Amino acid sequence: MSRTKKFIAKTKDSIKDFNEKRKKPREPITTKSSLFSIISWAFYDLGNTIFSILIVSFYFTLWVLNDDIGGTDSDYAYANAISMALVFLTAPIIGALSDQANRRMPFLFYTTLLCVGFTALLGYKKEGWDNSTTLYYSLLFFIIANYFYQAGLIFYDSTLATISTPGNRGRIGGIGVGIGYIGSLVGVIAGYYLIETLGFPLQAIFQATAMLFLIFAIPCFIFVKETPKDSFWPGLMVIMILLALLNVYLIEDFSSGFNISTISILMFIVCIFCLYGYFTTPTTPLFKEGSISTAVSGTFGQLRETLSMLDDFPGLGRFLLGRVFYTDAANTATAFAAIYVSEEFGMTTADITKYMFLGIISSIVSGFLWGYLVDIVGPKITLNMVLWVWFATFGLLISTVWLGLPGWMIWLAPFLAGIALGGTWCADRPYMLVLTPPRYIGQFYGLYSMVGRFATIIGPLSWGLIVDGLNLGRPAAMAFLFIVMAIGYVILQGVDDKPREWAPEHLADYEPEPPRGSIGRSR
Repeated sequence: MSRTKKFIAKTKDSIKDFNEKRKKPREPITTKSSLFSIISWAFYDLGNTIFSILIVSFYFTLWVLNDDIGGTDSDYAYANAISMALVFLTAPIIGALSDQANRRMPFLFYTTLLCVGFTALLGYKKEGWDNSTTLYYSLLFFIIANYFYQAGLIFYDSTLATISTPGNRGRIGGIGVGIGYIGSLVGVIAGYYLIETLGFPLQAIFQATAMLFLIFAIPCFIFVKETPKDSFWPGLMVIMILLALLNVYLIEDFSSGFNISTISILMFIVCIFCLYGYFTTPTTPLFKEGSISTAVSGTFGQLRETLSMLDDFPGLGRFLLGRVFYTDAANTATAFAAIYVSEEFGMTTADITKYMFLGIISSIVSGFLWGYLVDIVGPKITLNMVLWVWFATFGLLISTVWLGLPGWMIWLAPFLAGIALGGTWCADRPYMLVLTPPRYIGQFYGLYSMVGRFATIIGPLSWGLIVDGLNLGRPAAMAFLFIVMAIGYVILQGVDDKPREWAPEHLADYEPEPPRGSIGRSR
């Protein structure tokens, strides 16, 4: 039988199996929590996606390179890489804290408020600061905000167990991802309205992002309960103290003496009341019995054990290695897309907004189609097709500059990139599940996430080095991403997606949750 006939036969069998599975009754999504609680939980995904699209991928990058500020690609690239390196180094500790805690929601509460607070400070210019000082502090605030955003994702993903069961976890997680894409649209439309219609400066987007993130996160904090005695007031008191002290530092000029203004005195009074509230508010003990240090050391021991098992499961180690390369290229291209089209093609903020909007729409629509394709032809063929779409995207972005192709062709790039982004996560996660024994899905999921975070460190570093360090220009940096993606593609060709026959000791008595991911993230 020829290769084509084998492929057609396999496709027909896959469609038949898919239809049979679709007809089977499934557990309702409201088995453990009400639909209102599920939507409240998913609204957090909407809010943090607004931060991801507006700050990490769009307006903050444009602000850094703004003529008034005078920043460079490497300024943003190195700040992004530093924040992700901090997440990479502390993720095992954060995971151990999550495992050792009676409640994960307080940690999500703390990290979200810190992210929101420092996001609101982006672009802040104190009297007497020059542009370089303003840029320095804003990059520092960005590092802190992005760190707590990424740390919050770890706790947010783990709260999925609070509202779901193994039988409906995948669908509820999918609701979160789907509503997260709506957050991308909300963010882009809000940014366009503030700048193009109301005429606000770029800095206004940062405060608007902080406000929208907080607004959409509040339902999750209120309506998703882990224990009947949940209380977030102690955490709120701590955050209020930190923000009050930060405001005193930004308002006062201590270089000319210790003359405290009335506002700063009020801030100190707020700190005293918050400190009193922290110690007097009753709440459920945050941690389980046992040493946190023991949990942290156990996390590192589990990581060593997980790495030692890679060779026992064919294709898994090679897949994770390939994932470093293709996620590096995909995430870096997403993070620097606004800078690229702004600086290389002279696009205005309004043009870039339309450009991003087109990419988001194509990503949402194509995500559903890629999902069906994975079920029919398998994750390997699907991911190969996705990577070829990425090659076309990179090729278009590079050749339009180097070969002087017509300018209108650049508008095909967001359409292709959106299709590729939607397909990357649709094929990537099922591929991982095929290669991973059910009993160890949690352990290898942690390694899967670490691989993604590592890729978000080396990508921005390489971009900054190529553009500003070597002065080769942005098209050269995009060509480098093309090569990185090609390396990942070659590595993956040695990994098949045939169903594994696991030994009894490698099986689990539940359906594991697939790793989750979304646009512009590093889960």
